[in-house]
Amino acid sequence: MDIIAGIRDILISLYLLLGVVLVLAMIVFMFLLYKATKGLIGAATRTTENFEKISASAVEHISKPLEEGVSLGSVAGNMFGFAAGFIAGMRGRKANKEDGGVESRLKRWIPFL
Repeated sequence: MDIIAGIRDILISLYLLLGVVLVLAMIVFMFLLYKATKGLIGAATRTTENFEKISASAVEHISKPLEEGVSLGSVAGNMFGFAAGFIAGMRGRKANKEDGGVESRLKRWIPFL
């Protein structure tokens, strides 16, 4: 009978250990899921902010001059400037606020350069 009690105690200990490992694995999984969801929400927020900037720029450079009654050449120039800025932004360049220049992709990823 002592052998059966010993086997029972070992099985209970193994089940307890397995339960602890399973709980720890689920905690790690939930943490990784939280980080992924937080990153997805952050990306959606940045996209929304970029869309807001683009629409505000379009209103400022295209719609307002049309309301003020400026010449067609001026509106066409503003539209061309807006399109050029949009394409430059899509290529990964963004305005550097300190010196007014263009910041390269490398400097964006390595800030201390």
